[in-house]
Amino acid sequence: MLVFRGEFEVDTRIARLVAFSLLVLLVLANTLLWVFPVEAQVTEVTIGALYPLSGDLATFGKANVEALLIALEDVNKWMADNKFPFRFKLEVRDTATDPTTAESLFRTLYGAGVRYFLGPMSSGELGRVMGAMEAAGLKSVIISPSSTSPALAKKDSVYRFPPPDEFQGRVLALLFKADGVKTLIIVYRSDDWGKLLADITKSESEKIGIKVEASLGYDPKSPDFKSLVETVRGIISRLVAAGVKYEEIGLNIISFEEGIDFLVEAAPKPEFSKIKWYGSDGTALSAKATGTPVAAELAATTVWKNTITFGLTDIAVRLFWTIKDKIGYSPDPYSIISYDCLWVLALAIVAAGGPANIDKVAELIPKIVELYVGASGKITLNEFGDRAGSDYAIYTIKEVTPGKYDWRIIAKYDFATDRIVTLEKDPLAEKPVTIPTAYPTIDMTKFMALLPPTPTPTPTPTPAPAISPTLVAVVIVILVLVALAAYFLLRRR
Repeated sequence: MLVFRGEFEVDTRIARLVAFSLLVLLVLANTLLWVFPVEAQVTEVTIGALYPLSGDLATFGKANVEALLIALEDVNKWMADNKFPFRFKLEVRDTATDPTTAESLFRTLYGAGVRYFLGPMSSGELGRVMGAMEAAGLKSVIISPSSTSPALAKKDSVYRFPPPDEFQGRVLALLFKADGVKTLIIVYRSDDWGKLLADITKSESEKIGIKVEASLGYDPKSPDFKSLVETVRGIISRLVAAGVKYEEIGLNIISFEEGIDFLVEAAPKPEFSKIKWYGSDGTALSAKATGTPVAAELAATTVWKNTITFGLTDIAVRLFWTIKDKIGYSPDPYSIISYDCLWVLALAIVAAGGPANIDKVAELIPKIVELYVGASGKITLNEFGDRAGSDYAIYTIKEVTPGKYDWRIIAKYDFATDRIVTLEKDPLAEKPVTIPTAYPTIDMTKFMALLPPTPTPTPTPTPAPAISPTLVAVVIVILVLVALAAYFLLRRR
């Protein structure tokens, strides 16, 4: 009897202990969930980056990818700080500056479920990808940082954040005129981009009284620059014999980095150091040009002028020096635009409520650029989703120290006034003592108005501390195990 009573009292104590432990467990779990709100489930969105890490735009592609990596870090931090449940990752692929490779990589990533893309850089590559999309009915959103061929201007889900080449052709013509060029020879890369820019440049030059003596195309896959140099040399000799002065002859090389080999072939010929040289955005800021001594010396001697879209902002300064310190050469302005491409695409995906509605994301991009001011300044798109004009920088190569060459801005085209303005100093020539810590400006009132009516968290600059559901579950399991251990220990007594 006494034994029965003792066992009953022990069992009662155990029951009370277990009940008390469970009560404490419930109170603690609820307190954790109240004090530390559970984080919303984060959706990871993959973006394909089709960039040339090899081939005729290799040095451009490497700089642009570095800009994308900076943008990725900035975007994901902004998402976390503002409590948006989205994070982004990049799948970078090397197109080798080849349209066939670009299309193949696009199809592979599309087959893996990727629907959002940045790049390709060249119009030939982008045109091939657009053709594949149209032929197979593939639905995706693409933003290119550097494709400029007017032939690709369509009302679709492909956006291009540089201005089309109607603007660059005009800038080149004005530059020729300002330099006193009366007769022009054009050598161009015979692809979707080069041929059209050459035609536009020819037309714009003739409008303002410049005679285009010849426009010569070459096969970018197998250029014979030795023969081409001799052909141009013969044209120069004929013009001079007819009374045209050397300083009145302009040579415009419209190429990618393979065109640097034309300079190498031309350098030993004395005629080429007496005329005026010009390039385009395909060679502006080329690291191959500054890294090839023979070409760099000729470029510096003749003041080889290259045009490229340009916008100087504090963000651009931060990116320029961060990237230059990383890769060892000056990044091109398209790198700055790549930074904006990722931001705008990410914001459009968030505004659409996520990546599922591709059509909605495409529809929102023009609305996002209206409320966004980024590294390349304010973006205004035309009816085809291409940038509606911009300023241009005029770059040349200078010998900055004995035997060392670098690109320098010597003038700019002012879009607002439609004229070439000489600059006394390159604003990016010297690294500032303090690098700006600027980030894009987003009109949050307008952005929030775009969000779907679903319970998307309201942004706040300093998010409250949060605890994950996994951590709460772990705490509960530990407490249950402690309670069970206590129970069995008391039973053994």
